[in-house]
This record gives sequence, structure tokens and C-alpha cells, in this order.
Amino acid sequence: MQAVLPPNLTLVPPALALTRGFVDAPRAAATSGAPTAHDASHELRQAFRCGPLRLMVRYEDGSELTEMPPVYKLPNTPEWFLGIANLHGLLVPVFDLARFAGVQAPEPQQAYLLVLSHGDDSAGVVIEGLPRRLRILPHEHTGTDAAPQGLAPYLRGGALTAGELWLDLDRAALLDAFERALDDTLPGA
Repeated sequence: MQAVLPPNLTLVPPALALTRGFVDAPRAAATSGAPTAHDASHELRQAFRCGPLRLMVRYEDGSELTEMPPVYKLPNTPEWFLGIANLHGLLVPVFDLARFAGVQAPEPQQAYLLVLSHGDDSAGVVIEGLPRRLRILPHEHTGTDAAPQGLAPYLRGGALTAGELWLDLDRAALLDAFERALDDTLPGA
């Protein structure tokens, strides 16, 4: 039994059907004047809070955001190393970035785990609330003079946007620092 098509409906080949109803995004953005992710007039960052710190990373530096999983504390480790979490079968170290930077911060009311890097190199930092998208215009770039001394070596720079200073983390430098600091705390190190 064949279905009867309404008179105003005609069948088209699947390859042609896939092209209908979609907008060519780059062309649409060019004609609308709206900036795109590849627009050189601004940079996009993933912005988040760790206690009083307003931080940001490039989107390619983060690999996952999840509600706070169970974290298993390891003995004889510094207070800023919260422990290990199992994410999809991968053991991920979890850090309190505010404590690592020497900044006192209350426990987050709504904690999430932002995983930086990918695969075996990944590490999680506890953040307060959900991250947001931050668009930085060229004139908003600023220095890191106001950054906590314990965090300054791991920053790319800063941005003053909407009256708030956001510090741009250097993911590779930060993860290397976590590793070196943990090595220094091991017995016999």
C-alpha cells in the first residue's frame, strides 16, 4: 500500500532534501553584520569563577563540564589537591584553583568540574556555577597586575569587560605547575 501525497507536496532526491531549509551560516552572518566565531574583531573565551577569581580559558583548552562527581582524596597531598575523580573510566586529578593561588574562598554553592586539556593530560578545576561565553574586544585587553601573586605566572593576560577583570589562564603552564607542585609534596621528593 502506497501513501497518498497531498497535491502540493512533491518528493525530491535525499541529497537535494538535505540542502533545503538550511542557511549558509558564513554567508548569513556576512549579510547580517553579526560577528562570527572567526571574526577578528573579538576573541571568545569560556569564563568562570573560582571563589573571588574571575577566570577564562580558550574554548579549545576545556574538554568537559560536569556536575561535581565524587572526588576521592589521596593521603599526604596539599589542600588544593582535592583528589581523583573517575570520568568515563579516566582518572582525573581535581584541583581547587583558588587555594592553589593562595586565595581564600568559601565552598561553592553550585560546584561544577571544568576539565582542562584532553585524555591523559586532563585535569579538573572546581568552578562556581556554569561558565559563560565572554566576548573580548581588542580595546578590553589589559595586564595582570591585579592578579593574585600565586596565579600570575600562569596567565596569558587579562581583559576588562563590563567593568570586571577577567584573567586569561595559560592552561599548559597551569597544568605543569600543578604537576610540579604535587611532585614537590611527595615523600622523598
